[in-house]
Amino acid sequence: MRAILSLRLLALWLFAAGWAIAETPPAAVTPDPFGGLWVGTVAAPNQTTDISFAFTPGKHGLNARITMPAMWVNGMFLGPAQIVDGTYTLPELGIRLTRAGDRLTGTFANPLLQVDLHRAVQPLPVPPAPVLPPGPAPLWSHALGALVWASPAARDGVVYVGSVDGKFHALSARDGTELWTWSDSNPLYGEALVTADRLWFVDGHTELVCLNRTDGHLLWRAPLHDAASTTGATSGNETFNRRVPVPVLADGTLYVGSADHGLYALDAATGKILWRHDAGAAIYASVALDGDKLIAGCYDGSVLVLNRRDGVELARTKLGGPIASAPVVAGDMLIVGCRDYLLYGLRRSDLRIVWRNSYWFSWVESVPRLVDGLLYIGGSDYRRISALDPATGKARWVTDVFGITWGTPVVTADTVFAGTSAQVPAAIAHSGGITALDRRTGAVKWRRVTPLPAGAERAGYLGSLVFANDKLIGAGFDGVLVAYPAH
Repeated sequence: MRAILSLRLLALWLFAAGWAIAETPPAAVTPDPFGGLWVGTVAAPNQTTDISFAFTPGKHGLNARITMPAMWVNGMFLGPAQIVDGTYTLPELGIRLTRAGDRLTGTFANPLLQVDLHRAVQPLPVPPAPVLPPGPAPLWSHALGALVWASPAARDGVVYVGSVDGKFHALSARDGTELWTWSDSNPLYGEALVTADRLWFVDGHTELVCLNRTDGHLLWRAPLHDAASTTGATSGNETFNRRVPVPVLADGTLYVGSADHGLYALDAATGKILWRHDAGAAIYASVALDGDKLIAGCYDGSVLVLNRRDGVELARTKLGGPIASAPVVAGDMLIVGCRDYLLYGLRRSDLRIVWRNSYWFSWVESVPRLVDGLLYIGGSDYRRISALDPATGKARWVTDVFGITWGTPVVTADTVFAGTSAQVPAAIAHSGGITALDRRTGAVKWRRVTPLPAGAERAGYLGSLVFANDKLIGAGFDGVLVAYPAH
């Protein structure tokens, strides 16, 4: 198991690292006042849920375990308990619990959520896994020949997607027939922006590539970094899940961020750089258009508002963790997901925080889709799709979709579709596949599972699904493009 201890990484990996610690065998010791089962609640800005800690004798004192049904964590081993002066701490997860008689109180995760526990005998119940309809069979599938991180894009009956071997594919949405393929030496991780005659995407070396949509020939490419650079920060990707911004087009100008800390405006026809704004941090997410303004989220947690005509910075605020998904404008609100485990509702006029939703210890990676005044958004390790009121953050419904949801849900008249993925090693059970939900209630209609192959680290759909020619199309991590009936 890889050792991942950096504070800027997901708490999931801290759990996974703790899980790998060999639990010490019990020894004859004097009973510790912390010993036993403690059950209670943890309170977030938008919800409260059950949580428990168990402290059991080990070779060097007490061992700690956590159960949190809302995150599908059941008796997970956290390692030997660090208890000093009546307080148990695990800084990597923001845990600090102080005992006073038969109560434990303190904080957990970010932003230091309040925990209140009491002694108990009965453990928290763990709900059984539901049995769900398997859904429709695929209409067609097409193997691309390499792994795929990117989300597919579609237009006029054609699906476009890049793969890690540097190939960019155009396929018929009708039957999966390959129409053309463009090849390059740089891996492709990002979704393409597609118009009537062109398409643009950022490659693995932070270059913006423009292809002719009809036959895939290269029209131009522009480096979003020092053109002389072939190694260094711009050739890497610190997001863990290969996040790449999708270009945004307005009035003949492309707007796209870069790992070199720049936000670029380029002429869409020629690739000429019109201006570059130094954001002060890497930008791995797409920008949002807001009239004559641009809104960008940066990997240091900054949210920037720029004049899109000249790149002049108009406003800035900073949230509690890296931003790796695009902000979304929804009425008077700006919706931003963050790696501090919070989804934020900011007031567009001044970037003030109006509401926060906790995803416990899950990054908020999904870009929400706004349809008929509701936001539909995934939950990463939180395993949920939610329908939210953008003005208040209150949920219309929240549904478990059984896997990591990094992509944006597809929303039709009566159904919400989510692609999910699984990864190992992981502390939380995830399953890759596609789940169809009733748009009105969030009830699961069907679920197709993508098994994790023996020895594989990932399975399922790491990006978003796409709707094309009355079909639901997804690009699996295994490089197989699959089409299903969209019902």
